[in-house]
Amino acid sequence: MKKLYILAAVILMNSCSQKNPGEENRYKNGEFLNQVVALSDFNSEYDDYNMNLPSNKSGQTHLMFSSKRQKKEFLNLVYFPASFTYNQHLELEKSVGSNMINYDYFNRYSIANSLADRANGNFNVFGPKVLSFQYDLISDTNTTDMMLFYADDSEGDMQIKYVVNNNKGMTGPFKFDLLNSTKDDGYPSFSRFGDKIYFSSNRDGNFDIYELSIPRTENEIVTVENLVNPKKYELRKVEELSSTSDDKCPYFQDNMMVFVSDRPGGKGGQDIYYARLENGKWSEPVNAGDRINTSSNEYRPIVPSTNNFSYRLVLFSSDRPGGKGGYDLYMSGLTEKW
Repeated sequence: MKKLYILAAVILMNSCSQKNPGEENRYKNGEFLNQVVALSDFNSEYDDYNMNLPSNKSGQTHLMFSSKRQKKEFLNLVYFPASFTYNQHLELEKSVGSNMINYDYFNRYSIANSLADRANGNFNVFGPKVLSFQYDLISDTNTTDMMLFYADDSEGDMQIKYVVNNNKGMTGPFKFDLLNSTKDDGYPSFSRFGDKIYFSSNRDGNFDIYELSIPRTENEIVTVENLVNPKKYELRKVEELSSTSDDKCPYFQDNMMVFVSDRPGGKGGQDIYYARLENGKWSEPVNAGDRINTSSNEYRPIVPSTNNFSYRLVLFSSDRPGGKGGYDLYMSGLTEKW
């Protein structure tokens, strides 16, 4: 009988020491992420910024970003399979070995690693944006076409370029001439209908946000050709979001734009702002506040289409104190309603 009491006590102690299943699943079930969480698995002592995160499914995803960890002198793109984990708070970690799940979705994006290799060189590579025509655009649902957009300074100023993978194989890099000027151009971002492309440029002096509009017929399928070489288009500066300061790194997703600006009234350095597109009109840009912004620089925010979250998750870079060195990668909740 004494042995039974001891055994019962051990079981009780073990059960008390384990995580409360309800507590562990709070973030998985959509509780808003108030904390700013460092992506420690991916950060290094070198500059790490300019992330790309594709639409996720079942917690499996990929992270691509610019880093100096390989060439030290230059920012080049690095690529890691990744997965969301739900412990004391939401985290994003590297997927390696047995942690990698072979979903078709997951495998489809793996070609992005080869696209990044094509973009890299002895120069700086900025702002990767991977477009899967199957998942990220209103296109042929059976297509495997994929493109990587980015900017590099191989010719001095920043030029927007792209690499293509389709049934013709992998081709590029090509210059995205519609968006480029004789100044610095970068950070292209796309609407799901492929009818709007946003980017930043200092062609008029300071950095501003620009919009390329491509007229599309109803139910038109977006292809590589009609995305980069449309027959008709209109280019304009988005005055509603731009200011007399530097406004750059626009990222558009589901009628929300996030970008960075050093305009007056911020917390210091570059701050993250967001605005909504409602009935064809942009709302006044809102500073993300001191929960996210600091007196240091926050840079290149993205709000990926995270299907298993009920709120908008924002990932960004910052050179705030407490990181591993230079710019590091972070994430937090941006707005509570998707």
